[in-house]
Amino acid sequence: MNSRSPPGLRILIGAGSFADAAAGFGIIKQLPIGFCAGLGGILVEELDLLATTGIPDRRVILSSGKATTAPTQSQLRMLWKADARAFRELLAHVSGPYGTQSVFMQDKGDLVRTALRAAVGWDVLVLGYRQIHRIPGKVIHLKMSGTVGDQQGASDRFSHLLSPEPVVFSINESPDEPLGADPSTPFKFRSLDDALAALARMNAKAVLVDFGRGPIRGQDDLLRLLEAARCPVIVFDASRPPALLEHSTQFPPAPANGGPQNAG
Repeated sequence: MNSRSPPGLRILIGAGSFADAAAGFGIIKQLPIGFCAGLGGILVEELDLLATTGIPDRRVILSSGKATTAPTQSQLRMLWKADARAFRELLAHVSGPYGTQSVFMQDKGDLVRTALRAAVGWDVLVLGYRQIHRIPGKVIHLKMSGTVGDQQGASDRFSHLLSPEPVVFSINESPDEPLGADPSTPFKFRSLDDALAALARMNAKAVLVDFGRGPIRGQDDLLRLLEAARCPVIVFDASRPPALLEHSTQFPPAPANGGPQNAG
């Protein structure tokens, strides 16, 4: 009988700001030594946000709910520069106790698309999202009914490390099987739309999903999930997204499962 522990996972944190990244790192810091074999971060300067700086008298809503004047382009670039420095420092701080190699990257574009492209070669992508609830929420595991496999086992272990009783959102798209067939899974849905509508009404701490097995089947689905969850989204099998557009940026490879190094 082989009693060896499974190898650690290479985890990439993707975020559009330091506040969002910090929420993602808050998830990682709950993992035991040995679970993380490599840690990376990518800060994405979102072009849609940059475009708002050219609109006169543009107002934005802060996370506190207060309305304020949108920053100028130069102010926004200064904020991103400060966020990048803080992101890099937090990455080094969190990766230190794990003794893992760390990689920091920056790019411009859409957060989900850019983070997915950077996640090729990594085991797990964590999309950061700053905390909006003061009371800790539930850990949600979103999956297709009856999915099995090695990566599914990894996501199961991950979810139980974050919460002793994670909530399973199970999607069964077959009209022949009654939704109440499995009483151990009370949150059963006919479609992703139904699951996202229920998720939007919950206070979630983190949502886990396996990109290779569904129910998330593309970048648009993943963006909808992030918007409904309003919390960090943990994507397993992130190296299997649909075809992405070519991009000039060359991302560093994911760290190998080897001895501790430090790259920045």
